[in-house]
Amino acid sequence: MAEENKNLSSGGKPLTTEQGGKKPADEAAQPANTNQAAHHKELLFFNVMPSNFNQGNIVQPKIKISQEPAALQAKIPMSKKKKMAIILAAVFCALGIIGYLSYYFLGKNAYKQGSILADRSQNTPPAANQPPLENFATPKEWREKYFAGCADKSLCGDQADPDRDGLANEQEFKLNTDPNNPDSDQDGLADGDEAAVFSSEPANNHTAKNEKYTDADFIRDGYDIASNNKMTRMQINALSALMKEKGLHQPTLTTLGDSLLNLYDFTPDSAGSAAAPAQDTASSTISGLEGVDMSVEAKQDRDAQRSSTIKNIESALVKYYSDNNFYPKASSFTDMFSEIRPYLRVATNPADPINKDPFIYNYTSDSGGSDFTLSFFIEVGNQVIKKHASDAQKDAQTEQADIYDNQRKNDLENLRTALLLYSNKNIAGNQDYVFPSADKYKTSLVPELISAIPKDPKTNEDYLYQASPTFSTFTLKALLDNPPVGTSGYLCNQEECRAY
Repeated sequence: MAEENKNLSSGGKPLTTEQGGKKPADEAAQPANTNQAAHHKELLFFNVMPSNFNQGNIVQPKIKISQEPAALQAKIPMSKKKKMAIILAAVFCALGIIGYLSYYFLGKNAYKQGSILADRSQNTPPAANQPPLENFATPKEWREKYFAGCADKSLCGDQADPDRDGLANEQEFKLNTDPNNPDSDQDGLADGDEAAVFSSEPANNHTAKNEKYTDADFIRDGYDIASNNKMTRMQINALSALMKEKGLHQPTLTTLGDSLLNLYDFTPDSAGSAAAPAQDTASSTISGLEGVDMSVEAKQDRDAQRSSTIKNIESALVKYYSDNNFYPKASSFTDMFSEIRPYLRVATNPADPINKDPFIYNYTSDSGGSDFTLSFFIEVGNQVIKKHASDAQKDAQTEQADIYDNQRKNDLENLRTALLLYSNKNIAGNQDYVFPSADKYKTSLVPELISAIPKDPKTNEDYLYQASPTFSTFTLKALLDNPPVGTSGYLCNQEECRAY
């Protein structure tokens, strides 16, 4: 023991490898017995202690040699027990997993028609709306969301197209669109037309990343969605050919309106086989319509009347909701119309232009009046169009934006007239025009040339007026809520008024 302490210390300090010391030769030797091995292992702890150069003599630790081996011996069997417990737990877990997998792949399939559970179910009739046992490309969760309990493959099957927008259910799932709504992103273009004809995103109404204009705005005004630029004649011709090849669906036909013929030389009659359903209209088989004009122009005219009527009713429904915090809780179109009549801004005919089934207006509301379904039949598209509360809110906002924009245009045109009258009264010499400076513009016109300076109907702010340094030209500007594609506002100068 004294010899071991001598090997461990040198000048009262522990010998470490950092001081360049070497381990004693007998340190690597095998201890003679277990007690010596344990004692030797414990003493090696001091070989890794850091050197201390700031203190004096280090007090030799007091180790109870007689007790240490016994303590170490007590720990050894405890470790074995823990190891054995861990091994046993792992074995039990493995056996549990193997048992579960065996049941899942082997035992589960044993419950066939001959099992007890199967025998009980044989006397129970299947649910009336239980989906057929067949393979679907669409997930069950998706089908339950849109076609809960559906057993009709013509409605919820992979190749079905219940909303008649040109996209089968499998495509609707892949594109993240609503299979029961022909215009999932509410931009006025049918989902199928966006995917097959316009190369826009049917679940994104701002494919061009321009928040001011929807995809329909781009197509209606002849702009390329991919580049944000005006389409060339070659691009227009290519798009026109694609329209005629693929055909168009509602609501695209109604939204694009006259631009289809004027810009793309497209009519439903010019479309190929894809547009065939639009030609096979229900009106051709309804008795009592022999005297009704069934030309394409007449159908488009009646569809325009229907769309205008529905927009007026949507606007009235939004105003009704604003006052009552619910929509009319009516079960028929007639009852709903009588409730919203005071909210109609213009005279509205509550009857469809044909007014024979299926060409009639329908209205239903949920029990709490938080939502509604307003439906009407479109002849050109040969389908029922359904409007809900969210559609009405959006259409009402668009309508209000158009009202504001028309007011802004009228205001600027009236101001331009007043400024030209001012110029005629104050022109002198060889001047072509003379206009007031910005600081005197209001007092120069009111009240002699105009009764009051109009303000923006939405913000109640003045329109921007600027005069050139020579006072020979002026510019009036107003920002629009719903401007044409590629523009942001309306301006007037001494020469003209136009979008900019």
